[in-house]
Amino acid sequence: MIKKTHTYKLARGLLVLMPVALLLAGCGCGQERRTEGAIEHRAYAAEELDPRIAEAHNAFGLELHRKLVEERPGTNVFLSPYSVASALSMVYHGADGATRSEIGRVLQAAELPVDEWNRGSRILRDLLEHSGEAVHLNVANSVWVRKGVPLRESFLDRNRDDYGAEGIALDFAGPKAVKTINSWVQKRTGGKIPSIIDDPIPGSTLVYLINAVYFNGRWSNPFEKSATETKDFYPTLDGPAMSVQMMRGQGRYPYLQEKGYQAVRLPYEGWRFHMLLVLPDEGMSLQQLQEKLWADAGFWRREMPLRQGTIELPRFKIEGDYILNDALAALGMESAFDPRRAEFSGISETVKPFYLSAARHKSYVQVDEEGTEAAAVTAFSMAGGAEPPKDEPFHMTVNRPFLLAIQSSETGSLLFLGSIYKPEE
Repeated sequence: MIKKTHTYKLARGLLVLMPVALLLAGCGCGQERRTEGAIEHRAYAAEELDPRIAEAHNAFGLELHRKLVEERPGTNVFLSPYSVASALSMVYHGADGATRSEIGRVLQAAELPVDEWNRGSRILRDLLEHSGEAVHLNVANSVWVRKGVPLRESFLDRNRDDYGAEGIALDFAGPKAVKTINSWVQKRTGGKIPSIIDDPIPGSTLVYLINAVYFNGRWSNPFEKSATETKDFYPTLDGPAMSVQMMRGQGRYPYLQEKGYQAVRLPYEGWRFHMLLVLPDEGMSLQQLQEKLWADAGFWRREMPLRQGTIELPRFKIEGDYILNDALAALGMESAFDPRRAEFSGISETVKPFYLSAARHKSYVQVDEEGTEAAAVTAFSMAGGAEPPKDEPFHMTVNRPFLLAIQSSETGSLLFLGSIYKPEE
């Protein structure tokens, strides 16, 4: 809760929601075992999670991914659906009227009362953060308020109780304001995203809602560095090749091959998270594959039989910076960005107009032989004794544009989702 020593009064308001996402992989970073991430520290059982929460997060993420791809055809697009949905959820319970209805539809949450949505979000965050000590996953939320701005205590309390959000009153005009917020972001993304807001903060900006997600996991079956070699990657169907450092691994993986694509899940230690790779068939564009899978919500939770095989995957590092205003408005959130129509009386009773001015998302992904380190900020991932498969061993060479997702194997949540056209280091 924000300290009572501050007084809140201002004539007009502006709400800014800024998402940031970061995914890293391996990158030689050491990963310490986190006892606080142990499953026994969960406050909730997995059975208490309404499956509609994760399904809605994923459906929202796929639609947002589609819009960003449409804005940037043929280029790398990488985002954290979970991060953006979490930040937007913090705003959702502060909206009312048509604005609440629009956000609910965009979040795919319209069928659930807001209280149930918030409770489900709290349970999902608890399950993800306490998924075992093998993988480090941390989620952090914060509400930054310009000193003197009156926000409803109920809004701040709900963000604290359901989203674990820190409430911080800050002099936005002060010389250390930008550094203070950006330092919070940098610390909670493992130092990989150093900033999310620019200096100076506009005088009309009254609130920042920020979600940060950090993920660090090692492959269950690491790639041997000695097997990595220079090979060709083809960004387009008919264009020239580019050179990449192609990793090569062998083992038993959840694998599926159907008309149009190959798909494989590469598990992280503990098998509670995995990377899903989907490769279009030769002669088929990534855009054609995406159109197919955007419309297939069941694909992302589909069972894949364990198969012996070889996977070749390029090492890569990609950064992105997206303004999401147009994409969210195109999905149906128009009034939230309109000062004349936005309805946010659940956030502040006296500040009018209150509206969303900017939604920003930064992303970073780095994949190498060791595993995956990941983070996201919004200022708006099984071995057994089964008989060996009788199928012929598969060979999957990721040498053309592909889809990439980091998922919770337990909840199905899409933590990260991207279209990779140029896997540059």
